[in-house]
Amino acid sequence: MKNNTIKIQIVLLLLLFIKSSSAQTWEKINPVFPLNDTLGSYARIAFANKDTGWIYTSLQVIQPSGEVYKKLFRTTDGGESWEKKISNTGAWDIYRIYVNKPDFLFILYEVNKILITTNGGDSWDSSKINENLQSSIEQIHFFNNKNAIALNNYRWFSSDGGYTWNKGGDTITIFPNPTDLYFLNDSLGWIVSNISDVTDVGSIANTTDGGKNWQYQDKRAPLLYGVYFIDSLKGFAVGTNHFFPTGYIYKTEDGGLNWEADPFPGGPFWCIEFLDSLNGWVGGRGTILSTTDGGNTWEIQIDTIEADFNQMIILKEDKIAYVLGDDWNGVTHTLLRADLSNIVNVTDEKNELPNEYFLLNNYPNPFNPTTNIEFRIANLPDGKAGFGFVTLKVYDVLGREIATLINEDKSAGTYSVNFDASNLPDGKAGLASGIYFYSITAGKFSQTKKMILAK
Repeated sequence: MKNNTIKIQIVLLLLLFIKSSSAQTWEKINPVFPLNDTLGSYARIAFANKDTGWIYTSLQVIQPSGEVYKKLFRTTDGGESWEKKISNTGAWDIYRIYVNKPDFLFILYEVNKILITTNGGDSWDSSKINENLQSSIEQIHFFNNKNAIALNNYRWFSSDGGYTWNKGGDTITIFPNPTDLYFLNDSLGWIVSNISDVTDVGSIANTTDGGKNWQYQDKRAPLLYGVYFIDSLKGFAVGTNHFFPTGYIYKTEDGGLNWEADPFPGGPFWCIEFLDSLNGWVGGRGTILSTTDGGNTWEIQIDTIEADFNQMIILKEDKIAYVLGDDWNGVTHTLLRADLSNIVNVTDEKNELPNEYFLLNNYPNPFNPTTNIEFRIANLPDGKAGFGFVTLKVYDVLGREIATLINEDKSAGTYSVNFDASNLPDGKAGLASGIYFYSITAGKFSQTKKMILAK
């Protein structure tokens, strides 16, 4: 990125306020813990809303008695004060926590053990994944209150809120442990890693069926630690390389089929989040970058705090953001909070609607057994939202109809449909490997494209 696109805007006040051109303010929080309690050398956070959150220590804290303490705290005032909920985990480590409402928390600890609370930590249910996992769970995602996916070298699925888990049997037996996981919806997701099948590089993989099957998109990427997708086509991954202290923002505009790396001097990037389609932030070594144009350009927002900002949470409904950094002294942490309510997406909504009909290339292609098909429905000539009857069908090479994916009225906008060649409507048998076609008709517009099923 060219230097003239980088602007530094820092204002230091008594409590350290940091302002940017996006009318967004970072405030440093000085959290208050119970008397004689500390976090230790490593901590992670999770917030359910602007007020209620959790923070835990996962590495050893040696007290004067020589005992090992690892602790879990809860806040109900936005991180200002914290109540201890687990005072001593003994020798075991907490690896991942997940929260989706104020009183619920899901914890993965040791290698395969689980703690669940539904009353804010007053009581806990325990369970475990009944297999030898070989390595700890690195990522966890709940699609809803019942269905969840967890990842280490393998994929694990739960359909009862996380109490029991089954090992997935996807097309690639082993992936490198993911460093981050992002699902755009119940079907479409991505994982990134700082390792691959060779040394000194990272990798990206995606799924189009809710994590049942995964495909590599890049096995020679930078070392990657964070991933975020604005929509089914535009996404970002952040990281560094093995040899030099360079930060990378990795960008795709075709769902991950092609990625472009943008290097930044000054050290690794650890995390990336967006509030909306325009406003986003990247956390790095002593640095927070921001964008107000959907990631086309990035500006330095913070570069004077000696901390590795490795975790960022944006609560879109509350318009609040939290960033946690491990201080360079190896002992303390920096917690920042941002009020995003003043950020306004100035894009005219009618201009966001497509001005033409368009059928995009399916992805992945070749595919097995699922692929995504995206299409766009145009505005009317006077700028009003279009509305019409749309059909989207799949055909074989002889022109025989295989499946009808869309057959209904659609207003102007962009849509994505998942096609599963192994689960056809009306009880039809799954498709064999070969060339197929998908065709859209919307008013006078008609377009057909080719796709390849490769088993």
